[in-house]
Amino acid sequence: MNNMKKIFLILCVVGLITSCDDFFEPKLTNVKNNEIIKNDPNIVRGLLTYAYRAIPDNFETYWGDFLDCSTDNAVSNVLTSGINKMAYQDGFWTPFSNPLNNWSAEYDNIRHINDFINRGLGDDIIYYKSDLSKNALYRDRLKGEAYFLRAWCEFDLLRRFAGYDSDNNLLGVAIVTKVIPADDIPLLPRDSYVDCVTQIMNDLDTALNAGLQQSYEGASDILGSQNLGRPTTVACNALKSRVLLYAASPAFNPSGDKSKWEAAAKASKYVIDQIGTTLPDIYNNATISEDFYNNDQCEELIMRKVAGGKNAGDNNVEKRNFPPTVGLIGSGRCNPSQNLVDAFPMANGYPITDPASGYTNNNMYMNRDPRLDMVVLHNGSIFKGDTIQTYPGGNTVVGATGVTDLNVSRTGYYLRKWVSSRANLIVGNTIKDYHYFAVFRNVEMFLNYAEAANEAYGPDDMTLGMSARDAIREVRRRAGIAKGGEDGYLSSLTTKEQLRELIRNERRIELCFEGHRFFDLRRWKESIVTPVSKVVTTKVNGSFIYKNEVLDTPIYKEYMYFPPLPKNELLKSENLRQNQGWN
Repeated sequence: MNNMKKIFLILCVVGLITSCDDFFEPKLTNVKNNEIIKNDPNIVRGLLTYAYRAIPDNFETYWGDFLDCSTDNAVSNVLTSGINKMAYQDGFWTPFSNPLNNWSAEYDNIRHINDFINRGLGDDIIYYKSDLSKNALYRDRLKGEAYFLRAWCEFDLLRRFAGYDSDNNLLGVAIVTKVIPADDIPLLPRDSYVDCVTQIMNDLDTALNAGLQQSYEGASDILGSQNLGRPTTVACNALKSRVLLYAASPAFNPSGDKSKWEAAAKASKYVIDQIGTTLPDIYNNATISEDFYNNDQCEELIMRKVAGGKNAGDNNVEKRNFPPTVGLIGSGRCNPSQNLVDAFPMANGYPITDPASGYTNNNMYMNRDPRLDMVVLHNGSIFKGDTIQTYPGGNTVVGATGVTDLNVSRTGYYLRKWVSSRANLIVGNTIKDYHYFAVFRNVEMFLNYAEAANEAYGPDDMTLGMSARDAIREVRRRAGIAKGGEDGYLSSLTTKEQLRELIRNERRIELCFEGHRFFDLRRWKESIVTPVSKVVTTKVNGSFIYKNEVLDTPIYKEYMYFPPLPKNELLKSENLRQNQGWN
């Protein structure tokens, strides 16, 4: 090896040692000299570090928008954004133009993981030469991480590209578990959806039997608290819960096979048994940023990834989503819909459409589910000392200082969720805060369980030690529904169908702006063309009048329940089969 190559390798190794969050240079994966790897295993470890990019570090990963902005939960005020065009511009979402397309990136991640599994887990690779028992612990942990990450990538591909081909076969994606040239991946045919689920479960079982911990605590550099954010055994089981819930859903289980719902329920209950049957009380409007949205060590989190791995935080979420008032000067990009606001029940737990709720349109924000004010900023909301005014002449409408067509809300609402109340954008007094991507949350496991147990056993069956009703009751208890009293609405629901509707609505509320709604509507085969509504607010003699109006209607076609495979991959091989309806 010449001197220049030696210098290059040394610089790369130094970079990996100084920052384990830096991605491994892809070109170094082509190093074939195993002696080099044995002498410095940081090189092969970098293959795994690189693949961590598969887990996003924020929720606005769809061309700068939340995925909810392509559903009935919200819209973007950037009309030219890809996520907005996907939902509302006919002919934009195609195999050539797909905001969901991460096919090449995920297979690149899988290629790196496979290379690491092939070369980084052998007995001949010594990570800690001075302590072989420590070395074994470390290598086992890396093995668990590798198989978890591969399962994550496999499922991410599956939910974005699974569907039925022209012969009505339910297909997943190509399963790749060996090191093969990147150019050969498109030549592989798609495996069945069932086989893909089996492969993911096998990878997770391997991860569970490796060196992952239920939690990382203490001072150990191998298994201590400094490893917070790495996959745990709880995270592995949480991914099992999610994968099996999808597999049991109507879109992927058209025969309604009850055993699939049972498997999903059991997997979800297993996680609940690990995390506890009581959800942490994080919902307090005055402290929601400190307790949850900007607390990357919140006990609600099963696994998270901090934005950019930064220690000082950032304020990018706030730049995009603060309302455009003088004191906030944000871009107001994500605009929750009236549909989402209407999904929140009253504080007594009854839907606003129920006569027992006490709802009146001109007091639409009074006595509502406490979560509403922690998700949505509406007329009259107070945020960072500013009162949000969405009526003509108010401080967040065109005509007010700094408010234009480019930063005003299209729906009459601004986003509160994930936005820090501590961050500041004012020049000369800029303040940053922490942000993260919640890979799994405790509440998702309760929602997964409630849905699966209700479908498998009905509302009140105690086969697994907890009923579907019990699980959703705990979700609503933590939310503050019917605080201090009986949840009369929940108790009034007697059938599987009635409870199903409530469970889906609770899922919509709890997991909004976390990337679930788009996929939930499709796996449930619920309408994806629901008109999206806004609120028009006027002020008359000191009182407010609220009128709901349709803003826009998505143009999704029936075949768009299952997204397209990228055209450039299909052109490489006749072995790949496109999903029905896409040319």
